[in-house]
Parts: sequence; C-alpha cells; structure tokens
Amino acid sequence: MKKFQFAWLDVAIGAVVSVLMLAVFWFGWADGLENKLYDMRAKMRAKNNVSDKVVYIGIDDDDVAKLGRLPWPRNYMAEMIDQLTEAGAETITLDVFFNQPEVNPSLDTIKSLAQGYNEKSNGKGPFKEVADTLTQEATKLDNDEKLAGSIAFSQKVVLPMFFQLGPPAMGKSGKTIPDYVEKNFAANIKADPAIVTANEFTPPFEKFGKDARAIGTANTLPGADGVDRAYPLIVDYEGRLFPSLALATLRSFYKLESNDYRYNTGELVLGNAHIPLDANGSLLVDYVAKDNTTAFRFTDVRDKKVAKDRFQGKIVLIGLSATGSGDDHTTPLGTNIPGMFIHGNIIQGILNNSYIIRPTWASKFELVLMLMFALFVALAIPHISAGKSAIIAAVLLLVTVGSGFYLFTSSGYFIKIVSPCLLLVVGYTVVVSKRYLYQEQRTELLEGESAETNKMLGLSFQGQGMLDMAFEKFRKVPIDDSMKETLYNLALDFERKRQLNKAVSVYEHIMTVDKNFKDISAKSEKLRVASETMVMGGTLAARKGGGSSSASSDATILDQPGVGDIAKQTLGRYEITKVLGQGAMGTVYLGRDPKINRTVAIKTLLFKEEFDEADIKEMKERFFREAESAGRLVHQNIVTIYDAGDDGEISYIAMELLTGTDLKEFATKDKLLPAEEVMETIAKVADALDYAHSEGVVHRDIKPANIMRLADLKIKVADFGIARITSQSKTATGTVMGTPSYMSPEQLAGAKVDGRADLFSLGVTLYEMLTGEKPFTGESVATLMFCIANKPHPEIRSVRADLPEGVKAIIDKALAKDPEQRYQRGSDMAKDLRKLLGTA
Repeated sequence: MKKFQFAWLDVAIGAVVSVLMLAVFWFGWADGLENKLYDMRAKMRAKNNVSDKVVYIGIDDDDVAKLGRLPWPRNYMAEMIDQLTEAGAETITLDVFFNQPEVNPSLDTIKSLAQGYNEKSNGKGPFKEVADTLTQEATKLDNDEKLAGSIAFSQKVVLPMFFQLGPPAMGKSGKTIPDYVEKNFAANIKADPAIVTANEFTPPFEKFGKDARAIGTANTLPGADGVDRAYPLIVDYEGRLFPSLALATLRSFYKLESNDYRYNTGELVLGNAHIPLDANGSLLVDYVAKDNTTAFRFTDVRDKKVAKDRFQGKIVLIGLSATGSGDDHTTPLGTNIPGMFIHGNIIQGILNNSYIIRPTWASKFELVLMLMFALFVALAIPHISAGKSAIIAAVLLLVTVGSGFYLFTSSGYFIKIVSPCLLLVVGYTVVVSKRYLYQEQRTELLEGESAETNKMLGLSFQGQGMLDMAFEKFRKVPIDDSMKETLYNLALDFERKRQLNKAVSVYEHIMTVDKNFKDISAKSEKLRVASETMVMGGTLAARKGGGSSSASSDATILDQPGVGDIAKQTLGRYEITKVLGQGAMGTVYLGRDPKINRTVAIKTLLFKEEFDEADIKEMKERFFREAESAGRLVHQNIVTIYDAGDDGEISYIAMELLTGTDLKEFATKDKLLPAEEVMETIAKVADALDYAHSEGVVHRDIKPANIMRLADLKIKVADFGIARITSQSKTATGTVMGTPSYMSPEQLAGAKVDGRADLFSLGVTLYEMLTGEKPFTGESVATLMFCIANKPHPEIRSVRADLPEGVKAIIDKALAKDPEQRYQRGSDMAKDLRKLLGTA
C-alpha cells in the first residue's frame, strides 16, 4: 500500500514538471535556445550545399586600398556592368545603393561655364565653339550618364530599393510611388494582413531606375537576437506587394514580368519555382558555406584577371564587403556577412529547389511529442527502475535530437526539438532524484549511515562553520588516527569561536580511545577553568551593576593567564590579539585582518544578553543598518569603520585603530587644555558632524568620551552608529541615564532628532572643555532633565573670566532650547569658532 502511494507521489511530481515544460513550449520561452540549435543545424547543412549558378563580386578592403576610399566614381560600376554584359552574364544585381546624383564639383563647374558661354553666343561664333567644347568635356566627366548608359545598354541590371518596415503611422505614408518603381510590384498577388508591411521607401536614382531590368527591396529581417534566419520575399506598401531583391533577380533571370508572380496558400510561384513562405511572407534562408561559393574581388575582375567564361549565363551579385561599409549582417554561419551573400543564398536555394521549411504538420507533431514525453515522465518513470528509465530516456533523447538534425540537414525540415528534450531531461532528473532521496532516507533509517559518508558530511559542515552539526556527524565515525586529527582540528575551531565547553567535549571524545593524544589533557583542564571563570565573571559583573554581563563574559577568556595561547581567538575573519577596553555593552579588542595584514580595533555587542528575545532580530537589523550608514563616512576627523558582522551570538564592528586618549581626560579643571586648542578641536568636530549630517547620519551621543585626541594631535569622532543601539539595551537605563548631561531637550523628550541635537551636545562639550564644569547639573536625573529642558545655562565668562568675549555668543547659540534658534549646520559653528580664533 505504501509503495502504491509513493508511486502516486512520483506521478504527481512528473505531472507538475510536464505541465511546466508544456507551458515553456506553448509560450515559446525556450525559443532562444531553439535558435542556437537551429544555427548549429544550418552550419552543418551549409557544408553540404554547393553554389554554381550565382557569382559574387565583392568590394573588399584590398579593393579600397587599390582604388581609394568609398564612394568611388560611378564610372567604375559602369565599366564593371559593361564588362559583365560583354562576358555574357545573364543577370547583374547591384547590392550597392545609388539614390542620389553623384557629387562632382568639377562637372558642375564645367556645366555652368558651358551654359554661360551658350547664353553669350546667341547660337554662333567663338563663344558657341567654347560652349560646345565644354559640353563635350562635361559629357566625358558625367559618371551618372555613363552608369545610366551602361544600365540601359545591358538590359540585365537589377537595382535595390529600401523600405522602412512597420505599419504606417496614419494609415498611409502619402509618398507617391514613381512609375519606374510602380511597374515592379507583384501585380497578381493580393495583400495579406500577415505579410510584412512598410511605411516609407527610398527608391534608386530615377536616371538609373527607369532603365533597370527590375527593382527589388534589399531589406533583411533579423530575429530578436539580431540573426538573419528568415528573409521577407514580399513587402506590403499601401496595399501593393513589392518583391525582394532576390525575387526581382530571379524574375530577370527567368525573363518574366511583374505580372508573372502567383500566390497560393503558403507558397509563391515564379516560373517553375514554387517557393514556400511562412505567414509573414518570409522564407527561411538555406545558407551555403562560403567555401562552396564562387566569389571574386572587384579589382581582379576589373583588371581582367578572371576569365570571362566564369560569368557566362550566371547571376552576378555585386556588393560591399569592406570593413565599415555598413552592410554587415549576422547569420547562422557567423558575423560580418555581406548583404549580397544573403540575397545570393536565397536565389541559389530557389534555383536549386532547396529550401528550409516548417512543415504544416510540425506544430502538431511537436505537441504530440511533448505529450508522449509527458506521459513517459509522469506514468512510466515512477513505475520502472532508475536504470531502465535512464536507458529509455537516453534512447528517446538521442532519437529526437538525431531525427531533428537529420531532417534539417538532409531534407530542410525544421522541427523544434528543444522543448521536448528539456521535458525529457528535466522530468527524468526531478522524478529520479526524488526517488533517490527517498531511498537514501530509508537506507539511513534502516541500515545507518556509513562512516565515510558521516566523515565527509562532518568536514563539509565544519568548512561552512556549522561546528555542532560537524561534531554530531563525527561522533558516528570510529576514532582512528586520521579521525583523531580531524576531531582535534574541530576542537581548535570551537576554541577560536570561544565555545570552550564544546571544545572540552571534543577533547573528551578523543580521550575515550587515547588520553595521551598530543596535548589534549592539559588543554582540557585549562579550558575548563577558563570557561568557569568566564561564566562567574559575567555573573559577578551583572550583579554588581558595574557594566553589562556580555562585556565581561566575552572578554574573560582572553584575560586568563595561559589560556589565550591555547588557540588563536577569532571574531569572524579577524584574529584577536588582546583586550583594549570594555564599554557599556561589549568589549573592545585589538585584532588583525589576516587577509590584508591590517591591525584593527573590534567593538563587540552581545545581543542575547542586551535585548529581549523578541527584539533581537529587529535590533540586529538596525545594528547593521547603522553600521552600514557609518561605514559610508570617510572624513579625516571621523573614525573609519571597515566591516561589521556576526560570529555566533556576538555582533561586531571592525574599525580604525587609534593611538591616543579621549577628551574626557581633559574635562576637569586641573587638566584643561588651552582655550585656543579646545576651540580648534571643537571646530574640527563640527566639520566632521557637518559632513556626517550631509550624509544623513546623526551621532546622538556627542561627548568628550567619544572624541579622540591622537598622539599626533589629530582629532577623531568615534562611535557613529552605536548610540542608537545602546540607547535601547537593557543596560541603557544605567548607562545613558547616568550621562544625560550632553543630551538636547528634544532628545530627552523622546522626540525625533536631527543633526542639530548633535550640535547641542557639542555645545555642552565645548562648555565643559573650557570650564571643567557641565552647563547643566542636578541632584537627580529628573532635576537634570528639567534643567536642560527649561533653565538657561550659566553664562560661561562668569565661570571662566579669561575667555574671549565672543565665546559667549557661540555657546548661547549652540545651547538654545529651540532647535530653530540653534546652529543649523556644523560648518556654521566651525566658522564662528575659527573667526574668533582669527583662523577663518
């Protein structure tokens, strides 16, 4: 019964996968991959085709080097047409566009002179002779006349025109079709809404077009990925269908007229050629490999280095292939393919009756194939062994891919095979993987895990830092010499993570088979003592109320003699060297970043002991947001924050290591700094705050203890991003409320604060650093808060008379109760201080 239910679960999974893959097929989401596979087949087919009825004459880089930069004088093309006509070429197709008269300043000058002399001659005399002579010279220089004459004489030249594809913006473009273009439209074919439409056209120069044998559009139609696979054979312009350059060439070659086109459902008939079209009037190009084509350089033909019989009875296409000519295309055969090559491949395919087509039954066949594979995935695979289903799936895959390639390369039938193959592969993988995982679980329950598997899993967990899970797996492995070393390394990792009890457990596990392995006995004893000291130290600190238990507990191990050398302590990637100090919420360590060998200061925060369980996630997110904001601050007077991260239950910030002391040391009457140095120091802090506020960061805890005076007398503001977290911890009541003297009235009221609150705190700091007294005092916290919010501060010069008179105005403005009356920016306060010092 269970086996039957399990099979139905596999059937359901197979059905879901099948439905998803059918959606991929139906909506064409795999067409990009299908196009890549199409191009592979096109390349294979191209090698089998041989072109013998079409000759290409390309204007390449060597031709440009010999004859000069393009555009060339048009008599070059006239001479080439004359040469090919004489050689017996059946049709000469130019894939070079001439839609304007040639720019020839010399010709224009001679014509103007001839006209002037004609007007003076009155039809006789010496002026008439000069005018006639100039007219004769103009005729010699008129390259357009030469080219037009060659086209008219040949009667075999086909010219290109260009359409702007897309429906007309207002129904019709309104541009009149010239008669010499009008006569080329396919008279016997009715417009179809599905056929590609155009809203604008550019015809060839009338002087050339009126005597051309035929005119056709040279537009190609790249796919969404920019590759030319399909070619529009007919274009609908205002209800009239115009042939492509390839069709116009064939009409000339077959010696037919524009009313000789016929259109049946899905095909275009021209002479004996029945050309298959898709719904858009396009044909998939049956490309021929370049090695199998006949192609010559323009200059080689011009210099008569190519025998005339190479062109006799052939269709000759002349086009640009030089670098930067602007006629480069991407085809399944590659990039930088000249446009004439695409037109020539269409012509060659029609002449040889060789096409790539989508059979009318292709879509139905693909859908049936998808449904068959869906049934195989949903119903067959769940009920046969993995080996048999793999063989069947492989055979089906090979037959599908092989058939798709064979039909394409041998017969030109394009069948989409990507979606069916994806259904087969993805369906088999998902269903069999589900079964394998299920069987693995049963094997673990019934037979137990193998020792090697557990060891490998343990090493994987250890590598990912999941030490508890690693130890759980290692416990199931017999302890041989190799395993002792593995367990020893795990214990060292526990030590580095300050999880001493767990390290002891690992050592004790090794001792069950070998008590004398390395130094595990001595290590175990030291770690046991250290862990007990850490717990007791943390508890004692909490009971005394002299600081947070986390600040003590996370530092205790490093304070124990002989313990710090057991294993190099780490926080994240940082190696801990020693304790630098302890704050309200954590310990500050001296650390080293081993990746770049940089010494840093690391400040820690143990959220588990500082916040309620329900608030930890929110506070951690806020901690990292604040650290990220502070980390953006780059200023000479702000401590640089390098990194923030988690290590177990401890969060930390790695920051610039400073050598010096904070200003709290100089805030008593017996240690006051010179007034000038104090004001310059406060000005630098104001500059730093101005920059931080412009970056959207408010400090919230400016006081002498958070301003560092370095050994080289530089000033640095510390603890950006920390105050907002510490103010909400369990220890905040004892810590923050013990030092509210620097807080602004709005900060004490719990209102939203901005940078002006920092400037109030900076004013308090300035007052204290100049006098050794705080401007607001009280016997209790409540009294102090009342004074800050309501009472004025003592006038500073009444406390210290030797201060300059201008200090009073600065202090009064900084300590204004109303934020609107205060300094609005730190730069303003810094400017006033330096003006008073005479350094502004």
